Amino acid sequence: MDFFNKLGKKTTEAYQTAKEKTTKLSGEIKLKSKISECKEKINNQYQEIGKLVYEKMKSGEDASKEDITPKCEEIERLKEEIEKAEVEILALKDIKKCVSCDAELALNAEFCSKCGTKQPKVEEPKVVVEETPVVEAEVAETAEITEVSNVEETTENQKND
Repeated sequence: MDFFNKLGKKTTEAYQTAKEKTTKLSGEIKLKSKISECKEKINNQYQEIGKLVYEKMKSGEDASKEDITPKCEEIERLKEEIEKAEVEILALKDIKKCVSCDAELALNAEFCSKCGTKQPKVEEPKVVVEETPVVEAEVAETAEITEVSNVEETTENQKND
């Protein structure tokens, strides 16, 4: 039974490691998808601003600041969302960027390995990753297999007699 306990522990450890990696990977994919959506929305805002300015100019009017300001504010909001998502992706990968040269560094690095710049202390960013429920499998006993082997041996012995 000790063998099965060790096997169970090793299986559980492997499962936990795989679960953590999968959770991080799915979180990264979701964040990258969010970044893509934000970039698309930004491009749409740029197009709407261009269309608005063109139509105003075509009709002989000037595009007013009141028409353009809400769209510019939306672009800034979307850019902030992208920055937050990028920070969360770095946290999932357990890395940070150098404040000077943007090189990727370990979270606990005090100096950049590329340019030597002293790095500020990093607060652990809160990463929200939705976990999907996983069903664990049970380990079955092998007594049935032994019984089948014994039946086969008995049948073999009976044939030989």
